[in-house]
Parts: sequence; structure tokens; C-alpha cells
Amino acid sequence: MKELLNRVIALHKSGEKMHEMTLPKTIKQNVTPEWIDTLKENEIFVFGCRNSGRHFDGASNFALKHFGAVMGQREGRQGQSYAIPTIGGTIGLNEIRKSVDTFTKYATEHPKLHFLVTPIGCGGGCCKVWEIAPMFRKASKLPNVSLPRDFWIELDKGRIAEIKQKLAVKCDACLDVVSKFFGELRFLRLRMMSPTQLYTELRGIDCHTISLSEQMEWANFYDAAITGSWNVRYLINHSTKCAYMVLNNKKRVIWIKNRDIDWNGFEDLPKEVQKRVRRRECKYTFGTIGEYKDGVTKIIWQISPDGRYHYLDKWYGGKTTDEKEIWLQGVIDTNCKFVEKLRIHIKEDYSR
Repeated sequence: MKELLNRVIALHKSGEKMHEMTLPKTIKQNVTPEWIDTLKENEIFVFGCRNSGRHFDGASNFALKHFGAVMGQREGRQGQSYAIPTIGGTIGLNEIRKSVDTFTKYATEHPKLHFLVTPIGCGGGCCKVWEIAPMFRKASKLPNVSLPRDFWIELDKGRIAEIKQKLAVKCDACLDVVSKFFGELRFLRLRMMSPTQLYTELRGIDCHTISLSEQMEWANFYDAAITGSWNVRYLINHSTKCAYMVLNNKKRVIWIKNRDIDWNGFEDLPKEVQKRVRRRECKYTFGTIGEYKDGVTKIIWQISPDGRYHYLDKWYGGKTTDEKEIWLQGVIDTNCKFVEKLRIHIKEDYSR
């Protein structure tokens, strides 16, 4: 419980940090003027042109007449202009993207120049703003690059979508932890109930049952908010209308007390097996032998498998060991009380 609380607090703090990191930093949006007829000494007019370099029309022709563009030069710096091929021949989005990356590199290497990017490819190039604008994401972070207003609008959409995705992932993680936290609270509430209260609480909940006769049943209840599995097992007495939690959501038999175990011979068991019993871990077989008869039944708790248990994992790094199959066996009544203590049983002969 304490661990879950710490995780909730940690996620809350990390969420605040992530919020600070992922919210877009204020980027000065240098917007290219809608009409350019003159340039300052350090300004460069960036335009789209034909793949052939023939600047016959549009922004390319304007650059040819006023800003030093060179007829026949398809790409790169030309006087006070910079050409990016966007139409003609085999030009496609991939080729345009490569040319934009080349431009971004050039702008980075010339910080004293200021580049006024026009809506390249979105006129005669027949491309859409949402296709071209993302290509300038890196360039948009440069202080010496101005972009058309429509490009900035499209880039902002992309940033917002990215932030939403990151926040969604973080929120899902927080909700998962909170769900498990409240699930643990619900499970703790069940543990604190009396047998009659527990019987009433569990009645009507979807479950898988196994009859043990004499109005006794094993019941496995599924509750995703509590366990996420069928681990929890109850012993139900319909005659007295009582329910007993036998196996909890951590696969531990916590209802078994030290007084219910005959500890003779435990010091001779492997230390790992001893720890398993003290922790009440139930990693292997646990259940009854047969049904109830005259108000009692035998119960077994396997605390160590034989060495062949690992055989199926041999090809995945497991191996057959010389471990012996060990289990505890006792007798309980219909009120889940031991009438015979759990005693050690070791199976040594596996001959068939």
C-alpha cells in the first residue's frame, strides 16, 4: 500500500516536470511578409522554382528580375535569393525535403543572414501547405529564418498533437497506478470483513466455482480493479453463509497461522523452501484432496516441485534439478479451521 502511494506521488511529480518540458517553449515566430519588393542588405529571398532552373514565372521570375536569381541555376544561393526546386521532372516530396534540409544547413551556417521563406511549392508546385510546412520544422527553430504565416499555423498543429500524445501516455500511466491503488484499498476492505460480511459481499459476483459437497465450494472471483487475474480464491460455506479468503491477490495463503503448521523437520529443508513457507507463498499446487466428508477435508500446499518441474523450460535456459517434491498436508473443517496441522510430506519415488 505504501509503495503504491509513493508511486502515485512520484508520477504526479514527474507529470509536472513533463508538463514543463513538453509544453512548447515560446518560439519567436518570424513571419515572412505577404509581399516583398525590397530587401535589407542581410536578407535573402527564398523561393520555389522549376527543376530546370528556368525562372519564367511566379516568385522565381520576381527573384530573377529583382534579387539576383540566375537563369538555369535550379538550387542554392543566387545573389540575394535562394532557390529550392519544387516542380518539374522527377521532383516529388522526398526531393523537396532533401532540398529543404540543404537549405536549413545553409541557414544554420550563415547566422548573420536572414532568410525570408515564401510559400514554396504551394503555388505552381501544386503541393499542400500541410505537406510542405513540416519540412521546415528544424528551420523554424532558427532565429534567422522567417516562414509564411500558414506554415507557422501548420507547424503549431504538429506541436500540439505531439504534446497531446505525450500527455495521453503519461495520463494512462497515472490512471493505471491510481486504479491499482484503489484496487488495493478495495481488497484491503475485503480482508477486513467478517466471514458473513464477505459472503454477502461476494454473492452475485461472477465467479468460477468447484463443488466440494456438503454445501462447500471453492470459488475464484475475477475483479480487474483488485487483482487483474483469477488468483484470489475463497472457501464458501453455503450452510452457514460464510466465506473465507484462502488465497489472496499476491498468491499468498495468509490465513494459515504459525500454530497451524507442524514445524518439525523444517530446519532440514532448503532455505529457499523455508522462506517460501514463512512468507506464505503459493507458487505451485494448492487445494483440497477430494470433497468434504463428515465436515472435514484434506488440504495440500506444495512448497517445492520435483526437479522435473523445470524440464519444460530446459530449452529456454531452465534445467532439470535434483529437487524433491515437497508439500504440506493437513485437515480443515467447514469453518476453515485446522483440525490436523500441516505436516511435511516428501515424495522421493517417481517410478511408474
